[in-house]
Amino acid sequence: MLRLYYIPMACSMTSHIALIEAGAEHEIHKIDWSSGDLDTPEFRRLNPNGFVPILLTDQGPLSENAAILMYIGMNYPDKNLLPITNAYKMAKVQSFNTFLSNSIHITYRHISRPTLFADGASAAEALRAKVPQMSHKYFSIIENQLSDGRTWIHGDDYTTSDPYLFVYSSYLQWGDRGDPGRFPLVKAHRERVLNRPAVQKAIEREGLGDPADYCRITGWKQEAIDK
Repeated sequence: MLRLYYIPMACSMTSHIALIEAGAEHEIHKIDWSSGDLDTPEFRRLNPNGFVPILLTDQGPLSENAAILMYIGMNYPDKNLLPITNAYKMAKVQSFNTFLSNSIHITYRHISRPTLFADGASAAEALRAKVPQMSHKYFSIIENQLSDGRTWIHGDDYTTSDPYLFVYSSYLQWGDRGDPGRFPLVKAHRERVLNRPAVQKAIEREGLGDPADYCRITGWKQEAIDK
């Protein structure tokens, strides 16, 4: 059975949603970052980088959302989460997913984990101050992609890119990562994803309360994001 290692409300929710969407038989294992679970020998054997998500398969562990999403999409083709019969369309999904991973995710880490980039309080403040500018740049690209009236990121078909964007656009609601009011189409997309039963189930399973309140949670410690 597949086993997902996750932190509630972290980027691992992306893979959690995809597993539910796919109807994959799986179990979830909560990681308590505050208790040092990410640094245990057991976890480091699964992912030496010390990040979630980790998907433990019968062939071994997989890390990184983009890779896990591809694995899920290819192993459950009947759910159409990945256009595996069309090389170009599949590459477009992978292109978008790696864009999120390489741009928005890294930008957010300048707030959540500034010591990955520089040391000292002044450096951390400078990194934090840059985040809204870069966030606006990247979300403007996505807003433009949605401007033709498409329902989902790649058109009429819901793919692994949609829950991935959902997680990062949800973080945008916190206010320190940019102005969500600039991106009404991204916001509308987030609401469509939020209304999907698989998304609401993932939110409930991760103990985040009423799914309708997910994007309005304000008490979560921000250093838990972007693990």
